[in-house]
Amino acid sequence: MTILAEPLFRRWSRFAPSLLLAVAVLLVLRVAGKSSFYASLDFDREPTADISKHPEQTGIPGLTEISFHTQDGVRIAGWYVPSKNRAAVVVVHGSNADRASMLPETRILASGNFGVLAFDWPGSGASEGKIHWGKGERQALAAAVDWVGSQGDVDPQRIGGLGLSLGGYMMAQVAAYDTRLRAVVLEATPPAYAEYSRWVHRHGGMLSELPGLWTARWSGMPVDEMLPQNVVAAIAPRPLLILGGDADLVVPQFMTRELYASAREPKTLWIVHGAGHGGYAETVPQEYGTRLVDFFARTLTN
Repeated sequence: MTILAEPLFRRWSRFAPSLLLAVAVLLVLRVAGKSSFYASLDFDREPTADISKHPEQTGIPGLTEISFHTQDGVRIAGWYVPSKNRAAVVVVHGSNADRASMLPETRILASGNFGVLAFDWPGSGASEGKIHWGKGERQALAAAVDWVGSQGDVDPQRIGGLGLSLGGYMMAQVAAYDTRLRAVVLEATPPAYAEYSRWVHRHGGMLSELPGLWTARWSGMPVDEMLPQNVVAAIAPRPLLILGGDADLVVPQFMTRELYASAREPKTLWIVHGAGHGGYAETVPQEYGTRLVDFFARTLTN
């Protein structure tokens, strides 16, 4: 038996290192590929929500579909409800979504008599273009402010902005230099994309963190450009409300606190108990509605 087994053992010994290396490479590729796939979702167009095409089904009086164009000629689709108090708020969504994801905020602000423009980012929903979370999105937000300011029911000096997640990321960038945004709300907003990416893809260590960040770069995002933590201070002296959830697993509250620490007065921080990544209107509906309306009423109508 020993004479027969020994050659088999020797053959196995010769091939074992190559087999183990192949297994290791496959595991690395699996971890890296999974990270890259999930990172790419931030840049994928989601199908337009059915209700986005039927504003009459939202139950918000006066809400209609509108469109406008960016400086580069990209058509942007959105909703608008006219203002009853001469003030208006531009509301922007995060990744893997369209304007319908901000329906609770649109409803809350419209019920508070504010005009509301909620639009789809370039490459999202019914808007033209591609998703890069960079210049194109900044142009879209600037064009949205142009459009709102041209409406007869709105005082151009009474325009605010609200952004969720990567929408807040872009809102912080634009509000830092566009003083037409007189009051700003940033919800679940990462202070820096690289930090957010490392956190989301942390489970595989560097094997998952690096592919996640590389995918964002390959997708065209300028991940080192105009980081909210570096530009948010420029929003002052305009009022700023920063909020997040203590159960948010995507942008955890320590990131929300980092962003708040980088801002200047006047600023307010609200960590919503029990809230995840957004969904504040479901977690604390009455308080959330009251806080949003009070914030914009105090900053835009007084």
